[in-house]
Amino acid sequence: MNEISKPKGAAPIGSTQGDRGITIAMRHGRGRVGGSTFLDLLIQMARAEGRPVLIGDGDRRNPTLAGYYPPNAEGGATRPRSDETADVKDWLTNTVAEALRMQSSLVIDLGGGDRVMQEYGYDLALVDFCEASGAHPLGIFISGPEPDDFEHVLAIWRAGYFRPRRSLLVMNEHLIPPGRSPQGAFDPLSETDGFKEMVSQGARPMYLPRLPCMKEMRALGLGFLDAAAGKPGTTGKPLDPVRQFMVKQWIGKVQKEFERLKVTGWLP
Repeated sequence: MNEISKPKGAAPIGSTQGDRGITIAMRHGRGRVGGSTFLDLLIQMARAEGRPVLIGDGDRRNPTLAGYYPPNAEGGATRPRSDETADVKDWLTNTVAEALRMQSSLVIDLGGGDRVMQEYGYDLALVDFCEASGAHPLGIFISGPEPDDFEHVLAIWRAGYFRPRRSLLVMNEHLIPPGRSPQGAFDPLSETDGFKEMVSQGARPMYLPRLPCMKEMRALGLGFLDAAAGKPGTTGKPLDPVRQFMVKQWIGKVQKEFERLKVTGWLP
């Protein structure tokens, strides 16, 4: 999973951005809304371009990133000792400090760790600390089309304990029920006062398209870029050509969303 390559024909990721510096990206949202998948893509894109990225998986109950990047492997994720708030806060402090020491970007997945961040905010204004240390904090707020999904990230946004100027509001199309279009699913959400509030305060909304062959790709133990490049999976076989093309298209769509929002330079 950690050895990746750019898919053939893909546009150079961030090729016009120059030196991005260090990004500290933290995702917010309920569990199982696609946050780990989004972070996984950012990690693969950055590493394919030679940009170092540390990985912090603080979701002790559903450690998805640690499954993709085992802690005992090179470039693997770090994890807190337990899901006790004190342990997670201590782990978070050490992880951010290590990223700054190594001059490496960092992605942090806390799962539903809003309580941890609320308490951590009393100890340290993390956004201010990152900026004072020369790093760029990036907030990633993930939502599905259900009102409860969005209300969760809205509550975190309003709490303000990690609300940097660089913030993405990611609407995951993979969670749309069968038979509904992205417009039909997300338009009601985008018309709410809360959505307009987030956008007016700087969050940039984007769509994360659905990848139909996600299950087949994961079953082979492949990452997105390896799958698109036709690399063999754990069975020794690659994805079939049709699904390879699906993954290439998906990566291209996400890149276009980043370019449309002019946020490519925000990424790790």
